[in-house]
Amino acid sequence: MNDMAHGSRGAIQIERDVPYGEGTVGFGTGQPETRALRMDVFLPGGVAPPGGRPALVLSHGGAYHRGAKERDEFEQGGSRNTPVHEYCERFAARGYVCFSIGYRLTQELPAPQPAPIKRNRDTIERDRIDFVRGLLGLPPATHADLLNGSEAAWADVASAFAYVQANAGLWDIDPERMVIGGFSAGGFASAYAVYALGQRAAGVIGLSAGMDSEDAEYYVHGGRGLPPVLLFEGENDLPSIPPRVGALASSATRAGLGVRHYVVPGKPHFYDREAAVKLKACTLPGGEGSATVEDAILQFLDAVLAPPRVTVVDLDAFAQAWNRHDIDALMSFMTEDCLFHSSIGTEASGTRYVGRDAVRAGFVKAWTDFPDAQWTRARHFVAGRRGVSEWTFVGTRASDGKRVEVDGGDLFTFRGDKIRVKDSWRKQRS
Repeated sequence: MNDMAHGSRGAIQIERDVPYGEGTVGFGTGQPETRALRMDVFLPGGVAPPGGRPALVLSHGGAYHRGAKERDEFEQGGSRNTPVHEYCERFAARGYVCFSIGYRLTQELPAPQPAPIKRNRDTIERDRIDFVRGLLGLPPATHADLLNGSEAAWADVASAFAYVQANAGLWDIDPERMVIGGFSAGGFASAYAVYALGQRAAGVIGLSAGMDSEDAEYYVHGGRGLPPVLLFEGENDLPSIPPRVGALASSATRAGLGVRHYVVPGKPHFYDREAAVKLKACTLPGGEGSATVEDAILQFLDAVLAPPRVTVVDLDAFAQAWNRHDIDALMSFMTEDCLFHSSIGTEASGTRYVGRDAVRAGFVKAWTDFPDAQWTRARHFVAGRRGVSEWTFVGTRASDGKRVEVDGGDLFTFRGDKIRVKDSWRKQRS
């Protein structure tokens, strides 16, 4: 079903109840069944630009028990949240293709996932869930039902994002410029969809949402290919929310991801788009000027969805600077929040250098270890936000005078016209 609406900046078209998959419900009742999973699509007016529009995939809150893709406005102490569908309308009017995702709720008794997602299976933050079940007239749930319900929501949101990305052409979307997010349960589901279930988003937005500390530490570690995150928490939020927002923020910071973390002063779990914000932590530059929740979201989207402009010519110039041992030239290609994974080190990702000062020192170390280092026979290619350089490294090791020759390459992630991540790999000779 299609209808029309007017957002803040013009007419948009809404496609209702678009199916994106199926999910099993009624688990354990002896009569399980499969139901369609659906979403609403909010389309901007006018003609899409060359290369397609950016997209925003949002999921509703409700403690995995209430709310829906077209309704998730709640109140606490006179403070209300802006519902996900309203965010979709407003951002569609700004040119984003937006999706409001419906997912299975816990009381539907979703089937368990084929493989566990939550690392600590023994504990669940259930105080708020039990409260909401009481509001709905539902009896207390079993531990297994709550695990199944939350993980089903995470899997459904991941499936929705994957469906949109795979079918981006249907809505004139650039599949490389898609951000996922949501409020409360929907924000948690979005974080797990990306960091635990591997969806390739360009950014993650959590409105009073994060990850359990064990999960954040386990899943958000290498930083390779993982996107930046925008996080909010109310100053008077539910007790279980700030620790989990903080856990995701801390793990993302350690991994070298871009992080903007805001507190909403004076607000509980529910706050609207016009609520004032205060920056708590920032490793993704440019978040200091945000006045409201909506401003912060807009600035985050502008930063992480800037069309990539790095070319093969740029990568060749970068390689030539390496061979000149020109550190100032090299750093001119890197973003302010750049990240370098060297080819050797104690971590799975090698040695990780986070931020311009550390990256600069890491680059210089290559010439300290090999004063005559050269990266020969370089070849490059670029595909959207990612790029590759292949080369043969030759050099004489300063510590023992041994000549080294080995094939390797760099995997790059770009933001705008700069390199955000340089990830180096070498063959291991024996």
